[in-house]
Amino acid sequence: MSQAFGSVGLSWVKAHAGIPGNELADHYAKTAICEGEDLFVPAPYSYLKKYINKLIVTDWQRHWEGSHTGIRVREYVPTVDLKLLTHNRLLLFLVSGHGPFPSYLFRFKLLNSPNCVCGGLGTPDHFVFDCPFTLNFHMTLPTDNNKSFWFKSVLKNEGSCLGSNKFVKFLIVFAQS
Repeated sequence: MSQAFGSVGLSWVKAHAGIPGNELADHYAKTAICEGEDLFVPAPYSYLKKYINKLIVTDWQRHWEGSHTGIRVREYVPTVDLKLLTHNRLLLFLVSGHGPFPSYLFRFKLLNSPNCVCGGLGTPDHFVFDCPFTLNFHMTLPTDNNKSFWFKSVLKNEGSCLGSNKFVKFLIVFAQS
């Protein structure tokens, strides 16, 4: 059909009206249904996209559950969810524990102590929930059972302190001092 470009056209014709080409097409269609071979018809793009996405997420979840790393992240994000993807630096710092925190930097010998200047262990949770120097940015500490729900709420709430660039800048300067 692609070689016959320009010489083939499609148009509607009344069914069962004795039009020879249409009657022949009906005959072949009935024969194909009754006696024909299975024919692979490619699925629509939208179906393939959804199907591949489901396979990727299922495989990702299997890997996520079997991984021995990312334990802290799994407290907040127990299941893989593409809707929870974020590019907010502080949320990534908070959930992963990787960032300008004394406890993290101490692991790489970049600081002499894992403690905050207030004396508490300089973890992300300390700065967001406990540190007296970041009191203006504190949030309510979620229970272990509600960390996932809490994280989803924080992602949706654009006014939360975690979305504030001021807090990110303050934290980076403060945590490294």
